[in-house]
Amino acid sequence: MCERLGLSAIEQCLRLRPNPNSPHAVHDHLDLLARLFLIGESIAEGELKHALPASVLEAATEVGILAPSAERPGNWFATAALYPAYGLHIVSDRWTNPEATPIQTAMDVVFPAITENTGHFMDALPDEPCDSFLDLCSGTGIAALVAASRYARRAWSLDITESSARCAEFNRLLNCLDNVTVAQGDLYEPVAELTFDRITANPPYMPSLRPAAVFAYGGELGDQITQRVVAALPKYLRPGGRFYCITAGPDTDGQSFEQRVRGWLQDSSAQFDVFVFERRLFDPVYIANQQAARSRGGAEQVDEWKRLFEKYRVENFFYGAVVLQRKTTAGTPLTVRRRKGARFGSAEMEWLRRWETAAADSAMMSKILDAKPRIAGATELHVTHRTSEQEFAPQEFRLETIYPFKLECKIEPWTAYLIPRCDGKTTVREHLAWLKENELVGAKVPEGEFAGFLRVMIAGGFLELEEFKLPAR
Repeated sequence: MCERLGLSAIEQCLRLRPNPNSPHAVHDHLDLLARLFLIGESIAEGELKHALPASVLEAATEVGILAPSAERPGNWFATAALYPAYGLHIVSDRWTNPEATPIQTAMDVVFPAITENTGHFMDALPDEPCDSFLDLCSGTGIAALVAASRYARRAWSLDITESSARCAEFNRLLNCLDNVTVAQGDLYEPVAELTFDRITANPPYMPSLRPAAVFAYGGELGDQITQRVVAALPKYLRPGGRFYCITAGPDTDGQSFEQRVRGWLQDSSAQFDVFVFERRLFDPVYIANQQAARSRGGAEQVDEWKRLFEKYRVENFFYGAVVLQRKTTAGTPLTVRRRKGARFGSAEMEWLRRWETAAADSAMMSKILDAKPRIAGATELHVTHRTSEQEFAPQEFRLETIYPFKLECKIEPWTAYLIPRCDGKTTVREHLAWLKENELVGAKVPEGEFAGFLRVMIAGGFLELEEFKLPAR
């Protein structure tokens, strides 16, 4: 299909537009499907009847996916978009009109499962087996359907709008998935007292001054729905279970977004580890101008947005992934934030989650001392030389990496001698002994303190251990 349409990826079909005056020719069934369900053009009735068996046309008409055109008598069009996505066939609302006129977005529109945002969401979800999978704000149901087809024993797809629930159920039947339950309701409402070991959500997250379309209304600061989803996790997420979502929200003066997320858990906060993965930060002024432009509010609305952001002391808006895991044992809960690196997907996020979880165990210190770290492939050591007492000498040492996450940190001079020696053949104890012998660190530096420093270097992706190899770039 991509080759036929000259696309490098199926997501690019969102850019296709129908040409009523000079429609694409139909030479075979693939051309017919592309014109109807991807490009969104109408087809002459005679051409449609010639290409499709009568039983197929009758069935498509009965379920309402093909209909006669009122604007162009004698022509037919597809009432929905249909396309391959993540190994399945998915139906959603169209993104074009057959006559190439502007499309009127409904309050409960079902967005395509191949948008950039959905791609970010799906990339964040690991394909590890789970018993019960729940997807909230599910739209087409894509996350639950993929989970049920690949790694979940049972999956639930929930959305507040009837159109989304109807669409997800159609997709369930279309892909012959018997282990998916589709229901309509406000967030967790349809699942009553059930609990899950994997919960996901792709909630509305756009800041809105006033109620807007269901898919776009995230409250004044964009995180209103996400807050409700997270606040209910203590009731619905099993111990050892994990929650994943793509969302947006503010970093404010005095409270980072990850602290804000932790606060939503209230009395259950100590039961959860919080991981926040920053894909992009937006300046509040940019958001004010963007939202005012979308609603055609003009300069007055820009000023209204600015006053709102000043009221809440918003410094910037976070956009990215949030991962929470419910602890199975007592201990200090983790709160970790990382910034997008050269690649940003579930492999990188799961690597960090596994490492931070393991490193929180006190037994990890002795394991680190016996481990043989090596330099990670993306690590760079930067040394700044400055003039000091008539000499041009090294004054500042800094480590940088872009994988698995973008990170930089200042280091002590002795670290610049240590890092190049990490070749995967020498233990951490031996490295410490060498540093002491060469008087690069004090003779009384405790092993535990040194192991703690190496733990930070590993968490930053500067060093790696055999047991916790970084994902292949």
